[in-house]
Amino acid sequence: LELRSRLTLDHIFVLFTSALRFLQAPLLYHSLTMKLSQAVILASLVSTTLAFGPPTFGSKSHMSMRVATFDMKRRQQFNKILNEVKENPTKEAVEKTLLSAETGDLIEKCNWKLRKALIRKVNDMAAAAEVDVADGFGVPPTQEEREAKEQEEKVGRKASKKAELEASLQAEKEQREKKAAKKAERTAAVAENFKKVKESSEPNAQKEADVPTETAAPPAEEKPAGGEVTISMIKELREATGAGMMDCKKALIENGGDAEAASEYLRKKGLAKADKKAARVAAEGRISVASKDGRAVMVEINCETDFVAKDGSFLSFGESVANAALNVGGDDVSVLGSTEMDGSTVEDTRQALVAKIGENIQVRRFVGRGGSGSTVGSYVHMNRIGVLVEIEGGSTQLAEDVAMHVAAMNPPFAVPDEVPSDVLEKERGILKAQALESGKPADIVDKMVEGRIRKYLEEICLVSQTYVKTNDKTVGKLLEENGAKMVGFTRIEVGEGIEKKEDNFAEEVAAMAAGNA
Repeated sequence: LELRSRLTLDHIFVLFTSALRFLQAPLLYHSLTMKLSQAVILASLVSTTLAFGPPTFGSKSHMSMRVATFDMKRRQQFNKILNEVKENPTKEAVEKTLLSAETGDLIEKCNWKLRKALIRKVNDMAAAAEVDVADGFGVPPTQEEREAKEQEEKVGRKASKKAELEASLQAEKEQREKKAAKKAERTAAVAENFKKVKESSEPNAQKEADVPTETAAPPAEEKPAGGEVTISMIKELREATGAGMMDCKKALIENGGDAEAASEYLRKKGLAKADKKAARVAAEGRISVASKDGRAVMVEINCETDFVAKDGSFLSFGESVANAALNVGGDDVSVLGSTEMDGSTVEDTRQALVAKIGENIQVRRFVGRGGSGSTVGSYVHMNRIGVLVEIEGGSTQLAEDVAMHVAAMNPPFAVPDEVPSDVLEKERGILKAQALESGKPADIVDKMVEGRIRKYLEEICLVSQTYVKTNDKTVGKLLEENGAKMVGFTRIEVGEGIEKKEDNFAEEVAAMAAGNA
């Protein structure tokens, strides 16, 4: 009806406008056009209101309409289930259909008024069939029950993930063991074949030597002085020194197969290599920490590349040096270099490691803290930033937590008493000059400067900084709550202060091209 009325009015409007244009009456044409437009708009509004009702504004009515629609669908579904039970009103049908989990979920999703009515119908039908209804059937769970269920599901998911992880780790372990067993079998088979070939070749060589020949025998191969060099000798020397296979072979040949002399030869050669590589920039490396009897030390050991910093030999060397540093007083690196370590000295072991790895390796510095009556905690971040914190009282865990804060925030000083007077005077002069520019009196300026100095000390001193792990108290307050007092800290970072060489790839290519030309 609305579409038909609109089409009729539109046709009338077009006919009138065509007639007026034909008569060429501008004023009358404009007046009638406006009135006809208003009539068309009014007719559209009236027809729309009659068809769909008055317009509504806001989301509440739309929401209630949507909820009512869903409840109507759920009521229809419930009535369908109810009719099925009425057609077969047996005890089994009531238990399997009317009191099923699906019906309970359907009732739980209804609004409270409809839910109450549906539950009453269920109870009546179940009472007629002499079936007991479970407590809470059709009633949605409370907030506490939902949270408990979610927590239980969360614990179950964590347990399943943990079980899967353990199973995968066990499978990986078994796979590695199988690979190692196969590798050992292959190695044993190769060794057995080599032994058989060697045993079969010796009788043939003996027979050929017994047969007389008229031709001149080829000249015998010259053997190195002192004895023959075998593969097993090279292998033993390589395992003992860590040098390359060709270097071990050359050392044995030069020393007539004498393993001790060859080891000394390699050691001297390693010293020469270490001297040649000492000029290279070693700005990578790691921080190693060791503690014993209330004392802790940190050692910075440098190398040229981060690949060597992850090498097993380099890591083992760092741990050994840190343990050796526990027996050294002070922070003199030369004294540490002459300290005994693993049957040799730290310096000799370093030079041997240089010969083995082929990079410049340096024990750059070490620091220690702790003693009687104090507690020391250490923290190393990514093997590159090391911190030692010493406190009076408290626990080692507390000192380690503060050390983590120092690694993150890098405060220049521990307590205000450590700040040098020249630093304070310099800052006071800068702040005073800034305050005088405001044009305020001298006494006001002095008060402003002192307040800003206190703020400056809070920023640069550890005990005044906000503790990073909680952000609700200062480090000094944390120590006070745990019955501790700050003594001091030491923070070092790998490569700080070392000028690294910056390579220019374009210049290197240009130089190579010029050399080839």
